[in-house]
Amino acid sequence: MSVLYVLQPEAVISKTYEAFTVSEKKEDGSWKKRTVAAQTLEQIVLMGNPQLTGDALVYALELGIPVHYLTIYGKYLGSALPGYSRNARLRLAQYEVYQDLQRRLSLVQAIVTAKIHNQYNVLYRHNQSENPLKNRKKEVKQKQTIDEVRGMEGLAAREYFSYWTQMLGKNWTFPGRNRRPPTDPVNSLLSFSYGLLRVQVTAATHLAGLDPYIGYLHEPNRGQPSMVLDLMEEFRPIISDNVVLSVLNKGEIKPNDFNESLGAYTLSDAGRKIFLQAFERKMNDQFKHPVFGYQCTYRRAIELQARLLSRHLQEGIVYKPLILR
Repeated sequence: MSVLYVLQPEAVISKTYEAFTVSEKKEDGSWKKRTVAAQTLEQIVLMGNPQLTGDALVYALELGIPVHYLTIYGKYLGSALPGYSRNARLRLAQYEVYQDLQRRLSLVQAIVTAKIHNQYNVLYRHNQSENPLKNRKKEVKQKQTIDEVRGMEGLAAREYFSYWTQMLGKNWTFPGRNRRPPTDPVNSLLSFSYGLLRVQVTAATHLAGLDPYIGYLHEPNRGQPSMVLDLMEEFRPIISDNVVLSVLNKGEIKPNDFNESLGAYTLSDAGRKIFLQAFERKMNDQFKHPVFGYQCTYRRAIELQARLLSRHLQEGIVYKPLILR
């Protein structure tokens, strides 16, 4: 199973029998068409403003294929999701845990501890083992409130990103994490990568039957999908950050793959294609899952974590975030 990415704003995705036809406009004004068998697809991701016909959208949803919309900068806009995940009992359990401050604190501590652990491993694998994150992970367990844990998560993130300049090499500068809009190429890649990760976690949250808007680390303010953001945290370092570091250090993405306008940086069309290929390679990489003990892809691991969290909420089984050694 694969993901269909459509990047050209003028592209049109239509249904042809049991397949999708993607029509893209060429420089000479003619159209190039390609056909993708529907049964081979797991998700459709539209970036910019491609057109999806009504027949194609209905067919995708009938087959259980979610359709996700992102801007050309990688910012997540929303999704059209199949309607087969209405699990009322799970959602009642999810709301109950939100009201139980002690259970909620324990869950938040587990999520943040896993994120910091995975951040430490990124630094360690890039020869930055002398850093304070190992101690920060221990300090999380000592915190008495969710706000204190959030404070530790923020401190660890600042410390983590302070080592990125050493990991990136001489071709790139990194002044620290910034967004909306990203004001340098590295931050542009990070924002793009997190947007792609959010697509995967949104789909997994929906499949598990969780309410995407009720989370525990992130407050459910202004309609933000707090549960999706919660589940993203343990995967940010091991998927998104690792992909960014890989494409930059291997020279797959170069400085001339970015466009700059009014101080904001975005990937060029060619750069986006290169990065999407790298991201998909990562999502399809296999590793031994530490809980289940069998080989799985990172895409499958995201779905497994959503289901593990669902079991925790309904059955009280301890939630073990994904921590890779």
